[in-house]
Amino acid sequence: MRSALAGWRCQPSSTVLRFAALACLSPRSLRVRMRRSARVLLVAMLISARPCRADPVPAAPKPAVPVPQGSGLSLGDILHTNLERSYVTFPIGITGLEPLIFEADLVPNFSVLPRSWHVALFLTPKIILRMFAEKSAPVRTPSYMPRLTTFFWFDESPTGPRAYFSAALLHHSNGQSGAFYNADGSHNHDTGSFGTNYLEFAAYAKFRQTSPVLGWSSVLLEWHPRSLENAEQRSTYGNLRLHFATTIWSNLGPYAADLSVGLAAVLGEIQKPTNASTFLARIPIAVKYAIRPPSIDVGFYAAYYQGQDYYNIWYDRFISVLQIGISANLNAGLDP
Repeated sequence: MRSALAGWRCQPSSTVLRFAALACLSPRSLRVRMRRSARVLLVAMLISARPCRADPVPAAPKPAVPVPQGSGLSLGDILHTNLERSYVTFPIGITGLEPLIFEADLVPNFSVLPRSWHVALFLTPKIILRMFAEKSAPVRTPSYMPRLTTFFWFDESPTGPRAYFSAALLHHSNGQSGAFYNADGSHNHDTGSFGTNYLEFAAYAKFRQTSPVLGWSSVLLEWHPRSLENAEQRSTYGNLRLHFATTIWSNLGPYAADLSVGLAAVLGEIQKPTNASTFLARIPIAVKYAIRPPSIDVGFYAAYYQGQDYYNIWYDRFISVLQIGISANLNAGLDP
């Protein structure tokens, strides 16, 4: 036991040995080692140092900035809402119109340019159909009316007058290839060939931005070059036409509604209708009313028209008709 304790007491510790070794070093060597140790200690402190984190202080809420009503509505958006509607109606013929089951005007507008541009291009394969109230309920000689329309505008002011313009290339035919006239000189409504290619130039304007009365108005010039239509139509159809239209009243609330009126003047040579005077056929008049309930794409539609029949080869008669049905906008590719 005593020998073990004596052995333990005689054993120098590792710390004592290190201090003894340091004591044996020269002063110069000792300074070098101390500098190295200080550098290692400094590097270790820098690596282990971390920034202090404090709990985030909630910021004071910023006051809401009122957004002016309609400020996010561009003229491009308005242009899209003013495009021609599609409708399906039950026509009540007053003068000149044979009994029909329905009339449909299908006007799908395909936009092919971004909405943010100051120009828009639409491809519209429009078709008008009439189903006659006869045996087998035939849909006789539909009007095929495809068109390519470009719209352009300059002013995006939400308060001042707004205007935009359009130019269009159009076609109108009935898909038939038979003789234009019957043996008695009347129009061949069943198989007679009708066809014309024409141009339209239009301007649209609105001068009272906030009033529901007298909204968008338009003036349109329609020109049928003689070389681009059937020979039988060159002196009978009316190659030059002027159209005026205005929105008398509109409501953009939950039940969007509008009342519009249109007036046209057929300025070119025209065939006298079989059932009325030429003057009545030269001045077509149209009144339209539409209302759409909220969250529904289809709304109620009512219209009155009198003037030259717009159904291709049937233009040899004067019609007056009341239409009641539904309408909607068939627009595609209108996302920004």
